[in-house]
Amino acid sequence: MDVMYIGTVTIKDVAKKAKVSIATVSRVINGADTVNEDLRAKVLQAIDELEFVPNSAARSMKIRKNHTVGIIVSDISLPFYANITKQIELECRTKGDIVLFVNTNDDPAAERLGIEFMIQKQADVIVILSTGANEDYMSRLRQRGTSIIFIDRRSKNGDFPSVYVDKRAGMYDAVRFLSEQGHRKIAFISGPEHIITNVDRFQGIQDYFRDAGLKDSDTRCFYGEFTAEYGISVIKSLFGPGSAWQPTAVIAGNAMIASGIFLYCKEHDIAIPDRLSLISFEDFALSQLIEPRLSYVQGEYEEVGNKLIKMINAAMDGILSVSDCVIQPRLMIYDSVKALDGCITG
Repeated sequence: MDVMYIGTVTIKDVAKKAKVSIATVSRVINGADTVNEDLRAKVLQAIDELEFVPNSAARSMKIRKNHTVGIIVSDISLPFYANITKQIELECRTKGDIVLFVNTNDDPAAERLGIEFMIQKQADVIVILSTGANEDYMSRLRQRGTSIIFIDRRSKNGDFPSVYVDKRAGMYDAVRFLSEQGHRKIAFISGPEHIITNVDRFQGIQDYFRDAGLKDSDTRCFYGEFTAEYGISVIKSLFGPGSAWQPTAVIAGNAMIASGIFLYCKEHDIAIPDRLSLISFEDFALSQLIEPRLSYVQGEYEEVGNKLIKMINAAMDGILSVSDCVIQPRLMIYDSVKALDGCITG
């Protein structure tokens, strides 16, 4: 394999920093078994510190036309991302482009490895559901010629073009609806607190209660993971023995968390919506088969996918600009929310 480099860092720089020969660095990059483990560790550390990325397609770097799109999301099995990636893949297939996928589970380290993988595979465009932890690294990659587009999360510093659903507005609508049904004790259960979408959702909560002038609300936020297991653990803590506070309604950060809440409530005879009302960001797959039907904030995945395809095409043509495309969500009301006694709804 011909070992080349991205930017100004060369294999010679790696060898100098690791205090080994260029041949040793080359053997480490190519996965040779003949390298001493201590030397291998030094080389890998130097590669990481210098952000050196081995590359076997130097000439294609100059023209940036490898017909490859890289998609990095937390969990491609979630219906929202599955539908969007399917749209992108079908469009790319008509043009002879290849689509690569990486799951991160919102782990910044896994995200970094995923980005490096896409660079090694010479992706012309990287579409990423960013954790926010690697934006500085991605900024440097962009300066070296890599096109990066954010999906469903805005850039913290506004440095990258993005297509995202307005989670702040979605949360505002969800809390307003619950409040109109008489709910004041509301739990918000979601993934990591630092994720930008959770920052936006928390702001949506504050926006509503400020605008409504309500001071008697008791909304509490629980941050952890976008998993069913986390949904189960929080609901168990709230409705298990010795709980000092029980909500009348829950807003789940995604459908996986909502599925865990459904499961725990079913197994412990906590009736939805009679005892606990539930709204989720995004819906279940095959949701029509689940009773009661889940109320949810719809992310308009088809519109997101169409906007992303336009941005990907612009990036391939070298005309991608740094701009945000903000899509407004819709609150879909079904059977998982109950009006509390004494509440008049219209």
